[in-house]
Amino acid sequence: MPRTLALLLAAAVGTWATPALSAPRPDPIDLIVDRQMELNHIPGVAVAVVEQGRIVKIAAYGTANLEWDAPVGLDTRFQLASATKMFTGMLLMRLAEQGKLGLDDPVTRWLPDAPASWSAIRVRQLADHTSGLAEQRGATRDATLESILTTTMAAPLAYVPGSEARYGFTDFTVLRVILEKAGGDSLPRLLHKQLFEPLDMRATAFANASDDGTVRIGDLLPRRAQIYGLRDDRLTTSDFFFAPQGYGAGGLYSSIEDLSKLFAGLDAGRVLKPESIRELEKAATLTNGRRAPFGLGWIARPYRGVTLAGHSGGPALADIWRIEDRKLTVIVLTNQQVLHPLIAEAIIDTLLPPLAPEPVIADDRPAIAANIRVAVTKAAAGDTGAAAAFAPTGQDAASSIVSPFARAMLRGMGPLRTVELLEVKADGERRYRLAFQYKAVVWTASAAADGRLTRFRPE
Repeated sequence: MPRTLALLLAAAVGTWATPALSAPRPDPIDLIVDRQMELNHIPGVAVAVVEQGRIVKIAAYGTANLEWDAPVGLDTRFQLASATKMFTGMLLMRLAEQGKLGLDDPVTRWLPDAPASWSAIRVRQLADHTSGLAEQRGATRDATLESILTTTMAAPLAYVPGSEARYGFTDFTVLRVILEKAGGDSLPRLLHKQLFEPLDMRATAFANASDDGTVRIGDLLPRRAQIYGLRDDRLTTSDFFFAPQGYGAGGLYSSIEDLSKLFAGLDAGRVLKPESIRELEKAATLTNGRRAPFGLGWIARPYRGVTLAGHSGGPALADIWRIEDRKLTVIVLTNQQVLHPLIAEAIIDTLLPPLAPEPVIADDRPAIAANIRVAVTKAAAGDTGAAAAFAPTGQDAASSIVSPFARAMLRGMGPLRTVELLEVKADGERRYRLAFQYKAVVWTASAAADGRLTRFRPE
């Protein structure tokens, strides 16, 4: 039989293997998520990238509920925790656009029974954490909005309004009272009417949980992800409780599908005017001229030559970060709360052009770099011996680096490869580039005469 005919017949009966086409390149975002899920024991993740009004990536990974082996879907509801403040900020701007209140209204316009010292506080200062109000940390779970407001009014201001920025819960409790007065309805219903309903966000809601004696009751939220914690590398269930009186600051559930709709709508001008978005994302200016890290319910921070605006919640149940100049938003939702927000940053890294590395200078005190290596390597492994790299005056920094959150952050970046000195500041503080397997970061350090660390933190 001629060879050509034999090959054709073999192919016809399936015994001839044709050369395989080259396999498609794996999606870099999928690789990032898979790696972090493995390194930090994350059961479930959902991710979206929205750019110029288009959803260019949306995906679900892993398990929403381990006990039921229920997979994460695009409609799985995740707890947003403090990222809820972004929604409170958007509602503030919606009501301002509609002329129902002004950002620079004195809060006493809306709260006429407030003490005279509150006349210096503007509505916007509640949203950017510069109000001067004392944080009411002792509020019980059964406290009401009215009781928290009364307690706050009775306390002296903690600082001059506008002179500092202090992140907290009380600002958003008072802001909620004002929004409800201006909008003529409760915060959950205002959010539904102003944001969720127009954008067909059907999976976004509060649980309305409360404690009735020893029993916790709340609304049914179909396809809600169970939240997990991590104890000694073992997953445990973990219940994040947000009392309804705190819903201005946290507690909203949403899905990756709904959040993608929201930010696509934001890009398209269906949510807010461009100038209102800029107000949300603009960092407050303090009375001394310095910039605070907070916009109106949003955080504004520099990252790799751009400004990221958004919020984390949990601190890792939700990460939502937006680059306004590109109308680019990265959304990451997880159901494991002990995780530094690494996934969102890693995804952003793939979407930004590479930066030229900062030049290295000669290291005149190599003992400091050696102690940095000891501290980081041992902390990533959960070894309390990391504290040996710190001087007696640096034990606060030592405690921070061996915390579960720091360990998750360090573990997620992979093994430490190099520690390089970038700068020695006039006050003696030093800037180092720490190159890990998956990410390079800059940390600042100070040290005692023997090279042991007294301060050590991310830049």
